[in-house]
Amino acid sequence: MTIFRKQLTIEIMKNQGKLIVFILSIFTLFNCSKDENNAAPNQAPEAFTLIAVTDGAIGVDVKPTFSWNAAVDPDGDTITYELLMDANSNPTTSIANNISGTSFTLQDRLPLTVSRFWKVMATDNAGNTSMSNTFSFTTRNLSIPTTPVTANAAFSERLAHASIVFDGKMWVIGGIDNSALNDVWNSPDGENWTEVTSNAGFSERSSHTSVVFDNKIWVIGGLDEGIRKNDVWSSPDGITWTAVTASAPFSARYSHTSVVLDNKIWVIAGEDGIRKNDVWSSPDGITWTEATASAPFSARAAHTSVVFDNKIWVIAGYDDIRKNDVWNSPDGVTWTAVNASAPFSARYSHTSVVFDNKIWVIAGLDGNYKNDVWSSPDGITWTEATASAPFSERYSHSFVVFDNKIWVIAGYDGFLKNDVWSMD
Repeated sequence: MTIFRKQLTIEIMKNQGKLIVFILSIFTLFNCSKDENNAAPNQAPEAFTLIAVTDGAIGVDVKPTFSWNAAVDPDGDTITYELLMDANSNPTTSIANNISGTSFTLQDRLPLTVSRFWKVMATDNAGNTSMSNTFSFTTRNLSIPTTPVTANAAFSERLAHASIVFDGKMWVIGGIDNSALNDVWNSPDGENWTEVTSNAGFSERSSHTSVVFDNKIWVIGGLDEGIRKNDVWSSPDGITWTAVTASAPFSARYSHTSVVLDNKIWVIAGEDGIRKNDVWSSPDGITWTEATASAPFSARAAHTSVVFDNKIWVIAGYDDIRKNDVWNSPDGVTWTAVNASAPFSARYSHTSVVFDNKIWVIAGLDGNYKNDVWSSPDGITWTEATASAPFSERYSHSFVVFDNKIWVIAGYDGFLKNDVWSMD
């Protein structure tokens, strides 16, 4: 009996020990759970404010630098930033994210004379966020330096030449100084010009057109010392020229326009002894199709044409009187009178380009030489960027859009010019 009681006592003590360990384990688990439940949650970054671009700023550069005060994180977490900007007063469009610093410079330019709203969101590495206040600003107008890129380019003074952009350079082709020319020049910057050839395969000419198509430079028609032309030439490099056709089916002409749309070259109106309003196209420079023999715009020459909003546009020109009408067409056949009388003066021998998602009309002749600059987002509403640009009043100049700038090249202001200007 005594032995049995001793063994029972030992077993109870063993069990008690296990019970104590079990209770201690439960107590420890309970206390740990209680500590975890009572742990402070990770906190969002504290409020922070914007610095620049300042609220309500006007004339802001099209590639502005934005900056803001650093957000403080109560937990010491790493913070990154996201820049939000658009035309809405509560912007939601992400422009850049995972920004580690407190500034960001736009790489892609903003449109001219537009209003934008911006703010910044701070995010810690736990995913908590806080938002800055919101600022607004308006971008600047067209900027035209008061001095030219060069006042005296290496090519001779001239008018009625053609210019294109090809192979990362600007090109000047032909024209007339004291006589018609068939030289070809190019430049990577508008200041330094190289003569590619002094005597291209095509004959000397002026009032011709040039386009870039099928990775080649093309020269179409023009006036060769009083002889009207309807030949078509192409070159892969500006040096070697091929006569694609010696006599296209459209009449020999000058002061016409040419554009590229829908994988075709287009030739529009011009003068062949009488002014024209026919429209032609070609997929290869050899085979030409007449889209219409008589477009609804009046027969004219010395007009301009651009491709904008997937349409061909015809702007102003001369039909017996100077014009300031604006027309467009999606196919060269059906034409719409967009504006019968734009606010810029009726003119011809002006230039037009597409830049900043707008059509631009630059200088020309309205009875006087002009150096005004106009733009339109739709061909209907026109805004005068300047009534008097720093470059002299002129006509029969050329134009290109290159390196995010509009370039105005040479022309006639009472004297032949070989200056080069840029504006952005």
